[in-house]
Amino acid sequence: MSKKPELKDLPGLGSKLEEKLREAGVKTVLNLSRAKADKLAAKVDGLSESRAETLIAAAQGALPSDPTPKKVAKPKPKKAEAKADKPKVKAEKPKAKTEAKPKATKKKAKAAEPKLKAKPKKAAKKKKKKKIETPARFLNIDQRLVRIAVSKKKRKPQFRADQAHRWKRVSDRWRKLRGIDSYTRQKKKGRIAMVESGYRSPKATRYLHPSLFKEVLVYRPSDLENLDADTHAVRIGASVGARKRQAIIAEADAKLLMVLNPGTTEEIGEEDLFTDLDLEED
Repeated sequence: MSKKPELKDLPGLGSKLEEKLREAGVKTVLNLSRAKADKLAAKVDGLSESRAETLIAAAQGALPSDPTPKKVAKPKPKKAEAKADKPKVKAEKPKAKTEAKPKATKKKAKAAEPKLKAKPKKAAKKKKKKKIETPARFLNIDQRLVRIAVSKKKRKPQFRADQAHRWKRVSDRWRKLRGIDSYTRQKKKGRIAMVESGYRSPKATRYLHPSLFKEVLVYRPSDLENLDADTHAVRIGASVGARKRQAIIAEADAKLLMVLNPGTTEEIGEEDLFTDLDLEED
């Protein structure tokens, strides 16, 4: 069996022109051979009528010239000849019908019964899905950079001071190596990793909270001015007292700002403290 020719096998037909022909509806060599040059040139962009004629001629030449032979109908014999060929048979008299008629089948019985009209089914209502709006903090940052920052953070080692694992007097806090003969500074094999700029995350994602909020350090309620609830999050300073902390939290709630370290939300009054002490003494 010979392989059927394809569009890519035709001479002078590249991959781009093949895509254009397929978009126009010409997917096989047979379709191309039956097409007309003027209509094909009008459908395909950048194809002239003369080029279309050459492609159609190439497609016609690629197809097999001798198609499969069709079945030829045999000539029917004439009535007179047919009668002459048939042998004469004496006509027999029809026998009397003595057999009983068969009973009606189940299908006929069912057909005889009156059909009940089927109730039309109610079309199921499609529930519309609510579109979830993406927050502004996700739109402002390229999510590809966020994924890069997460993968870099997973591979980032825990930087420790040299010999901290060996000596108790050496703290874990990283210190820059300055020794002229230090093997760690020379990056010898088997030594600890050193702090380098290659471990750093992309600039767009630095100093961001994991929820992609920009952290703003706050020490007083007036620091909450000109902050956007969609992009900023508040972190209260460690030196802020309880009274001022409650004022900052109340102001942040009014402006719908997120507080990352709210602490205790309710103040305990002096009266409640004294009543608890009295109950303990009793």
